[in-house]
Amino acid sequence: MSRIVGWLGDPRVSGWVALLPLLYFPAEWVVSATWRGHYGYREDLPGHLGVAFCGPEGNWPCSALYPVMNIATVVTGSAIVLVAASFVVQRVTQRSHALLLGIAGAALAGSGVITQNVDYSWNQTLMGIFLTLGSVAALFIAMESASPLSTDRRVVAVVAGVVGLLGYFATFGHVDVVGMGGAQRMTIYGILIAVIALGSVGMRRRPNLEDRQLVGESR
Repeated sequence: MSRIVGWLGDPRVSGWVALLPLLYFPAEWVVSATWRGHYGYREDLPGHLGVAFCGPEGNWPCSALYPVMNIATVVTGSAIVLVAASFVVQRVTQRSHALLLGIAGAALAGSGVITQNVDYSWNQTLMGIFLTLGSVAALFIAMESASPLSTDRRVVAVVAGVVGLLGYFATFGHVDVVGMGGAQRMTIYGILIAVIALGSVGMRRRPNLEDRQLVGESR
């Protein structure tokens, strides 16, 4: 347990973990590109990429690579949970904000296991938790983070959080400006970009004495 806390307290380790959500983007592109139907980022939801069959009656083959999307979703959600835990250990943000982000990450990972074909209602519930808590937590952490963020990085994280919230409101209100798929992607991408920007801040520096003391106090 102490070793895990030590890893989470090392900004370099947590920084590399924060880059894992980058896997979500190529996985989404590859699976959507190999769909046997006509998949569009504007109208089709990301969750559709994680099922083997689609269509009005659920008997059309989609992409044989659909497990890639589910794996990427689980990895991304798990990485967000670890980043949130590292925020607590490193005292980057308030524990309540990190907890919201951790719950959001766990919900995203769960949606990669409980796909729409397994249980549609639970899949949508988990995605709803991720979209809601993730967008709020990302914005709060970006605005009040105690980590040594550069102005550019903080602006990127805040803008990403705002875009995520706008996407969530558009999804909730069924505003057809960028399509339902586009609106949901605004939220997902906003959360992921904010996590990457905030979590990878200290990945190139060695933990100083103060960092080590904070880790020791948290054990």
